[in-house]
Amino acid sequence: MRLNLGKFIFWNQHRYNSLMPQPGEIWQVNCFVQSPLNFTSQEQQTLYSSLAQSFLAGNLPPRYVMIVKEPELSEEIDEQWLIVYVMLLSVETDFISNIDVLIPAKISGLSQDLLAETWHILPALACNLLQPVGKRLSRQIYDYLLTVGDYHHKSIYQVPEIKEIQNLGIIHENIDSANSLRIQDFHQAEKAWSDVLTVPVAAYYTYLKSINFTNAILIEALALEQDLQSEY
Repeated sequence: MRLNLGKFIFWNQHRYNSLMPQPGEIWQVNCFVQSPLNFTSQEQQTLYSSLAQSFLAGNLPPRYVMIVKEPELSEEIDEQWLIVYVMLLSVETDFISNIDVLIPAKISGLSQDLLAETWHILPALACNLLQPVGKRLSRQIYDYLLTVGDYHHKSIYQVPEIKEIQNLGIIHENIDSANSLRIQDFHQAEKAWSDVLTVPVAAYYTYLKSINFTNAILIEALALEQDLQSEY
């Protein structure tokens, strides 16, 4: 593993307004992932699950995410490695449950239905999102998907009534079907695939620690040099 010193310019000032991911937008995941660390082939086999490796090799269908929280811009954040929070969406729509919500194509604007994994929100490097697709989900649908996830994680203790859900046009089961072995196997596979997004984020935090450590050493060395100079 070594630092990736190449320049991957994705976010620049004049493109912020047009390409900054916004909550509720659907983005396609890039199969050519970028990371501040370069991994050897052996390291990639260790870090990425077999499903993630298949996707990166172009052997799996396109994947999509819904933007949950847009990147935070500040002078302290390297704009090359902005982090955005996303909810995974799956094209495997046979796994509808009480926490895997079907978004019909007429709502997403895509050519196929999508399954929103309300339980599966994670950070991703914005440079690993290829492009926005379809239509931005309404605020009502966005809020409801997050509410279902919060309810599952026991952050809240009540979800909207079934009538309100039906009016949104999305579909999911009311019973606790996510506990079935079939759905749990699907969730495990989705967690394995998500290495595509989580490994580069972990690499970024490792990169930050190495940079901070180097900076701390340089500061101490400079202070020591100044102390020595003051003695003569």
